[in-house]
Amino acid sequence: MKVRQPIPAEAFGHGDVRRYRRGCTCRPCTDAATAEARRWKYLRDTGRGGDFDATKVINHVWKLRAAGLTDREIRKAAKLSPAHLYQIIRNGGTVRQSTAARILSIPVPTDREGPTRNGAHVPILGTRRRLQTLSAEGWPFKELDRRLGTGAGYTAYLIRAAGEMVRFSTADAIRHLYTELADLTPEEHGVAPAVAKQTRARAADKNWARAAYWDAEDFDNPDFKPATNDDQISRSELGALRRAEIAHLMAFDLSHTEIAARLGMNENYVRDIAREISNGARRDRTTTLEVTA
Repeated sequence: MKVRQPIPAEAFGHGDVRRYRRGCTCRPCTDAATAEARRWKYLRDTGRGGDFDATKVINHVWKLRAAGLTDREIRKAAKLSPAHLYQIIRNGGTVRQSTAARILSIPVPTDREGPTRNGAHVPILGTRRRLQTLSAEGWPFKELDRRLGTGAGYTAYLIRAAGEMVRFSTADAIRHLYTELADLTPEEHGVAPAVAKQTRARAADKNWARAAYWDAEDFDNPDFKPATNDDQISRSELGALRRAEIAHLMAFDLSHTEIAARLGMNENYVRDIAREISNGARRDRTTTLEVTA
């Protein structure tokens, strides 16, 4: 393992406070250190302390990572040591104004193609939930592995992983895959109908929520728990979810019979909701909501 060598005092000229911090006590270096101390005291006394809320800085680092920059590239652009960057991300709180300015000045690339190359680690929760949701939609693990370009069993491994962290690059690849597949029907894209049906059934047995139960920001939110059965949500919420599922499948020109079979709903109920969606008007619901299978 290569040991990072400290920068020697001689790398900086006399009168540079960085040379003073490395042990030089000549008059120019001492004066520079005194001037810096007085400057920071003045800023604090006038309510303009040298500290900056780290939240905005950390969010910018995540944007840079998501845009494909590696931590090495971020550190180089901001002139930070590895320890300093990771300390900011782990500890939060505040950072020096000068440090914040260097990080925030790094532009977010706009020409990114494909998932990031960043190897930092992030919580695995969102990754696991996205894969479970794709399974609930009928995408078998074997097909997900193929689309990810990984070895067999990788998707199942991520879902069963005992650890709570995963590489950012892996999480980002799964996020891209989910975005690509969320609005597609497996049967229309290479998955045998029988396999898709079996996959949905296994996911339902495990109580994995389908796509209609999630908003994009909920996957990574540990405080969000999707309602996956009729007992956990109100009638109006249930109706909205069922309606969204039906509308999604209608976009693929599926028959009412096919939609009812896939969602486990009564065909007459599907037909009524489909008519509402097509006409743009809701029917009278003064009677009991029909959502029985």
